[in-house]
Amino acid sequence: MTTISPTSNVALEILRRSTAEAEEKAGSADSANNILRAANGVSAEPGRATKQAQGAINNSMLELKARADAFVGTALELLNSDRFKSSDPNVKAVLKEILNEQGEIFAGRVEAELLNNPGLRDEEAIANALTATVRGNRSRFAETEIVLGYKLKTAGDQLHYVADAEGYSSGQFLADAQNEARIGLDIAQKARANAKDDAALAAALKAEEEAERIYRRTQQSVSDWNGYWTKKIGWPEAR
Repeated sequence: MTTISPTSNVALEILRRSTAEAEEKAGSADSANNILRAANGVSAEPGRATKQAQGAINNSMLELKARADAFVGTALELLNSDRFKSSDPNVKAVLKEILNEQGEIFAGRVEAELLNNPGLRDEEAIANALTATVRGNRSRFAETEIVLGYKLKTAGDQLHYVADAEGYSSGQFLADAQNEARIGLDIAQKARANAKDDAALAAALKAEEEAERIYRRTQQSVSDWNGYWTKKIGWPEAR
């Protein structure tokens, strides 16, 4: 896990401070040298600085493991509840196997989500990491497109999609189409705002009207897709 590396900096800082304290108290270079020799394994008996550094590393490692275990435990709790649904009934069992095999990797995915998305709550990061785990272990799941449903306590209902074995996803296709239509509408609106004369304004208004029609159509397609899968996995549709 990439989050383990900072512990070495903590240990070095503690070692540095302990050496300085020993120097000040002893009032001689010999005392500091003894501590440094002990830290480097020269002395058979570890010095106080070495013990403190080792203790800091051990504590940091324990904290990281406890945090990783908590992420895995929360993920398993979500998978075992009615708040997780999948278009493929085998996904739940396979995900649980992967979490038991790759707990540290999963925890690293959660940490990455939290680091890359400030303000994201743990529950949302865990859901995103579960979807990423399916994508990262694609060969262990069915070849068809997979839709995952999460009922999150802090972020409401979410539908995630995983492309099929060939890389195609209807959910991704519709989302991309909506994004492109939104960009087209933005461009048309700017063109209308910058029209210099009546003829240009008339043409811009017509283009904006067409761009808005396309955007509304893609919005509806995404909404229909979400409604279909919400009903398919057995959740009541939003009113």
